[in-house]
Amino acid sequence: MKRTTLLIALAALLLAGCKHETNGFATRTISGEQCYQVIFDKGQAPWGTGFFTKTDYKLEWPVKGAVSAEAERELLLLYFMDSAATNFDEAAKRWLALPFSYEDEYDCERKPVEAIDENEEYGYMHLESSCTQDSALAVFTVTSESFVVGAAHGMYSVEYLTIDKATGNTIHIDDLVTDTILLCEAVARAIQDLDVNKDIRECLFDEFRDTDRMPMPGNFVVDSARNSIMVLYGLYEITPYCCGIQSVVLPIFWLSKHVPLTPYAKRLFGPGCSVE
Repeated sequence: MKRTTLLIALAALLLAGCKHETNGFATRTISGEQCYQVIFDKGQAPWGTGFFTKTDYKLEWPVKGAVSAEAERELLLLYFMDSAATNFDEAAKRWLALPFSYEDEYDCERKPVEAIDENEEYGYMHLESSCTQDSALAVFTVTSESFVVGAAHGMYSVEYLTIDKATGNTIHIDDLVTDTILLCEAVARAIQDLDVNKDIRECLFDEFRDTDRMPMPGNFVVDSARNSIMVLYGLYEITPYCCGIQSVVLPIFWLSKHVPLTPYAKRLFGPGCSVE
């Protein structure tokens, strides 16, 4: 009886271990914050004689070995605009210094401060990411926001990076479709023909209203139900700033009528996703 109980317990542990290995893509949260007071010499400041700048981040980073080396470089580039960084800490340190890149041009002094006085004029940079995953994919969603003192408005972005958990590699748009030119034509048609994208039609710059091909989207994300992909255009790319970031929905079965899907995409989206 004891032996049977032990075997059952051992089998349960083995099953649990297998399950963990299959769905064991893990991340760790990395947070930081840095505040500076920047003082320019009188008459030299581009936006005033002094202001605060706050830079902070809250990121999800894959644990060691969860992604391929190439995917890690892509994450470093997306997070910190530095794909050559040898480690996360180095990349974070460089990113935190980005707001002061104008020090070479303007004579100024900066010093850390414990807190920002809300009554003072200040700029900021903020970077945040999250990670969602299912049995096949891990999707990093990266948002950034910045404001420079004296600017008319802030800037922000949302970008996605999708990892195939089986290989640890990043999935790119050309891994899903065989012809990116046809994809750009399909995006234009999706904006004009599909009601799900009607709000985008109302915001387009005039140059894109009657075009038969949209610019190549720089980013995309696969929906969790595997029914569609969503391609994204940033601020000012195809619409005015006031319309924000644009997300064009491309239902997979509809898309396959206009652009042949790759064998990898057919496996990812499952039977019936495309017209043969």
